[in-house]
Amino acid sequence: MPSLRRRNKDKANASRLLFVNRIPPEELADPVAVPKYMSNNIKTSKYTFINFIPKNLFEQFRRIANFYFLCVAIIQVSIESPVSPMTSILPLVFVITVTGVKQAYEDWLRHREDNKVNNAPARVLREGSIKTILTSQIQVGDIVEVQKDEQFPCDFLLLASSNSEGTCDVTTANLDGETNLKTFTSPPDTRHLDTPEDLATMRALIECQLPHANLYDFKGRMDMYKGNASPTKLSLATENLLLRGARLKNTPVVYGVSVYTGEDTKMALNTKMTSNKFSTVEKSMNYFLVFFLILLILEIVICTVLKYQIYGTEFTKEAWYFHPHEDNSTLTVTARDVVQDSFSFLVLFNYIIPISLYVTLELQKFFGAMFLEWDDDLRCTTTRERAKCNTSDLNEELGQVQYLFTDKTGTLTENIMHFRHCSVNGAKYIDVGGDIHALNDRNNKTSPLPSLPKTLETFLETLALCHTVQVTTRERDTGEVVASSDEMRLAEMQLEYQAASPDEKALVEACARYGVVFEGQSHDRLLLSVRGSRRTFTRLQILEFDSDRKCMSVAVRDESSRKIWLLTKGAESSVLERCSVSDQASRTLRDTTLKHINDYAMLGLRTLAVARRELTEKQYEDFAAQLSQARQTLDNREEAVRKVTDRMEADLNLLGATGVEDLLQDGVQETLESLRVAGIKVWVLTGDKVETAVNIAYSCGHFKVFMTILTLTGLQEEDAEAKLQECDAESQKSDGHYGLVVDGSSLQVLLDHHRDRFYDVCRRCTAVVCCRMSPRQKAETVRLVKTSGESPICAAIGDGANDVSMIQEAHVGLGVMGKEGRQAVRCADFAFARFKFLKKVLLVHGHWYYTRVSTLVQYSFYKNVAFITPQLYFAVMSAFSTQPVYDALALTMFNITFTSLPVFVFGLFDQNLPAELLMKRPHLYQRIANNSAMSWLMFFKWTLFALWHTLVMYFGLYFVYADDTPGLPDGQTPDLFLFGTTLISICVVVTNLKLVLEAHYFTHFFVLSVVLSLLFYAVQCLIYHGVWISGYGSLEPDVFWSYYRMFESPALMLASVLLGVVCLVPDLVDKVVLGAKDERVKFRREKIKQIKSRDVIPQHYVAYVNEAFTYAEEDEAV
Repeated sequence: MPSLRRRNKDKANASRLLFVNRIPPEELADPVAVPKYMSNNIKTSKYTFINFIPKNLFEQFRRIANFYFLCVAIIQVSIESPVSPMTSILPLVFVITVTGVKQAYEDWLRHREDNKVNNAPARVLREGSIKTILTSQIQVGDIVEVQKDEQFPCDFLLLASSNSEGTCDVTTANLDGETNLKTFTSPPDTRHLDTPEDLATMRALIECQLPHANLYDFKGRMDMYKGNASPTKLSLATENLLLRGARLKNTPVVYGVSVYTGEDTKMALNTKMTSNKFSTVEKSMNYFLVFFLILLILEIVICTVLKYQIYGTEFTKEAWYFHPHEDNSTLTVTARDVVQDSFSFLVLFNYIIPISLYVTLELQKFFGAMFLEWDDDLRCTTTRERAKCNTSDLNEELGQVQYLFTDKTGTLTENIMHFRHCSVNGAKYIDVGGDIHALNDRNNKTSPLPSLPKTLETFLETLALCHTVQVTTRERDTGEVVASSDEMRLAEMQLEYQAASPDEKALVEACARYGVVFEGQSHDRLLLSVRGSRRTFTRLQILEFDSDRKCMSVAVRDESSRKIWLLTKGAESSVLERCSVSDQASRTLRDTTLKHINDYAMLGLRTLAVARRELTEKQYEDFAAQLSQARQTLDNREEAVRKVTDRMEADLNLLGATGVEDLLQDGVQETLESLRVAGIKVWVLTGDKVETAVNIAYSCGHFKVFMTILTLTGLQEEDAEAKLQECDAESQKSDGHYGLVVDGSSLQVLLDHHRDRFYDVCRRCTAVVCCRMSPRQKAETVRLVKTSGESPICAAIGDGANDVSMIQEAHVGLGVMGKEGRQAVRCADFAFARFKFLKKVLLVHGHWYYTRVSTLVQYSFYKNVAFITPQLYFAVMSAFSTQPVYDALALTMFNITFTSLPVFVFGLFDQNLPAELLMKRPHLYQRIANNSAMSWLMFFKWTLFALWHTLVMYFGLYFVYADDTPGLPDGQTPDLFLFGTTLISICVVVTNLKLVLEAHYFTHFFVLSVVLSLLFYAVQCLIYHGVWISGYGSLEPDVFWSYYRMFESPALMLASVLLGVVCLVPDLVDKVVLGAKDERVKFRREKIKQIKSRDVIPQHYVAYVNEAFTYAEEDEAV
């Protein structure tokens, strides 16, 4: 027997080894220690009481803006700073504190939840009996007991169940949102160990995969020792592993051995998965920051150089106050002086970078995301589920979408399946009122069947056996609401089917309506009732469906005839290739069935082909042995299993095909049309057959009758280039509207060999449909567009696990709360219940989010330019003396309290256009496309307004102060400190009123925020400039009483008001000019005429501005 030590060394970093009961089997050649693995302690928190301050500070100062202000604060402390270091330290402390408090609160909540989970009781097998311990004390290898309705405390391998079949029912809603029951099974050789006493004697070695995040992938094998040297080898798979967070249902008790604990559980690994997406606005904001950093460096260099250019001039020689202790005839410049002056200019000019921008933006996004979740229009009337935001970092990206990639089934359709047609042995059948009728293919007339033909009965038996559906029995008179007519028929039989796939459920329900009833299973025995006659089959193997094979198979033994059948169903592209066509009859049947499949596809039905094959005992035993060996492989298990299944699923006998209807969701056509008008190109990516997808594309309005449809299907490498060139030439005609259809196999050829030209063709098409797509191909298609030269913003929407890769690849991931589980919802950035909600999410919320955030960012840069540029003017006029024009209060509080609240409230509530108007006129979405509000043109426009405001404020005030114009009482002379106080007062008022001009929607909160900011500024100045502390003096002696002196001069007050008005005149003209171009102004003028007779008071003005237009006015405007 090979040494475990050697085996462990060979498998290092490749697999996990563990002992059941944490006791090595005595039969092992070498004595070994029990491996140590992660404890079962869950820790979702980031900080502890000890490391919070250093760790949080480290994380916050990794932001370049915070680190920049930290460096400035250190420089101020290190040099003879022209202003108090507190002017930089206090704003930095405020920003760091606000962010730190927010993160500390969030982490405290995580600590609280962690303690609930870790301190919950758990029952494990220790010393031969069940003992209760804390969940955090479970170790890998412990045997755990879980009772009905309890959650599993770790990822453990099911060993035994109170159910004699070794199965248990589980809900995984906490993991993937799926509410249907799933059945898990224990290995056959451990099912009898259903008591603690039996399990205590169990000795086994388990080898399995290292921990990973995929919920639906587990591979392993167990060597079970039963007193002899040769262990029994058992293969382990996903259906044996019960995951932490799932809940036990309908089973009194189960036992399992813990495999993954704590941070190694799949639930914890999935929790760690975070998105690294960044919005377009954030990228533009970073460019603007770099621009201002370069500008700051230039200002420092220029001012330092100019200072020393005039250093030795006659002016400075005569200015005795420059160097009172030096001989003015021998002025010298030292390196220390240059460094001191450079750092001093840095301290004075550094406020051009808005320190509060990041914290304001973070809070605005966090609270702004709640408005999407609170929107009642996005609440499903059936499930009562609201929209969900998994991240607030991408709110504004909803307003920039240029391409939308959407799944079909469950996203555009209801994913509620109804069996409609089938083709059996070349004959067509149709569902009529819940009964199956023959359909005459020539005249489309139907006729009831007196009895089931043998071929149809065999076909229905195959459908009733080839599945993984679970059966539960309904209780009578429960008052249960039945959702469909199919379920109503089953209610009479007191059976309820539960399936992971709606297709399987629809097929099994249809078989039951037609008299072939699947009644459930017991000990792998499948019970079938065929027209009242009970038949029994033994399920031998299940070959699960996968996206590569595109089919599933079940091996069963008919207990009456002892024959073994391999039953297969799946996509016709996969099943028909596996069918035998050795004679003319089989070829004719294949061609006829394929024609019927195409007919069903033209009706928009989902199609499946059905086949079977008889196996001899020898054939089955060989396949079973090969399959068992393949399933015990840890490395490349899928490939090994695939080779065996390909041999099993060969030479099949074709039985027929099915056509299942999946109805469109309501509002899909209207939503797609609105997105098209909004300038968003929509691509439908589906796994359906080409004809089905094209038919659905027409029915939902994705394809129009006037479109020229280009087709790239069934391509091979040799003919792909010619066909693509033909489509390329056709699509370049200027007078056409084009749609494109491409299938999965052709797409792979085009991506591999003609990627750029293929994208050029797609770019010219209004609508694209991609069929027979695998999940990987969906992601590759999104990447094709996302990484193109135009770099458009891409969104992807889907409802199933097969859409996750596409959703994560796109800039914006959208999940639909459908019937295929919630993995897509969990991985998406935003999620909602119906596809039609996408219209409001993008056209309204996306529009608002983008305009709010872009205005917030532009305004933040604007107000700091308007605030600090006068300091540059003053530096020039004071011979670059590094004297500040503002007092410490202004430098400290401008970004914290003087101007931060109104823009924050603006970012939450402003609506540049009413929701009704945005929904009615989708083309308005194009106004904000291509990041238009964050373009360099708009950036410089905001900057020019800021420069105009600084010129008017500074030089206007300068001329007002010339020759003692203010006329202060008692012969007082205006000084620098009065000048600076007046300047900052005008600046605070102008910058706040600038935001009022930018606002489109006046709320009480916004008006109150502006008033409070101005009042708070006045109160702070009254205190800071007027409080005298006995024995200490004023808070700032230089500016004592300056704010009060400002009001002593009527001329100065009048000049301040006039300068503020002159500052804002260009802004007002700009708003009037832009508004005059809008058709809606005509209607606003009519509104003005209606209120002319009334007094113009603030309430009337606010109501006038906020008033949304009626649809009649909108239509007239259009």
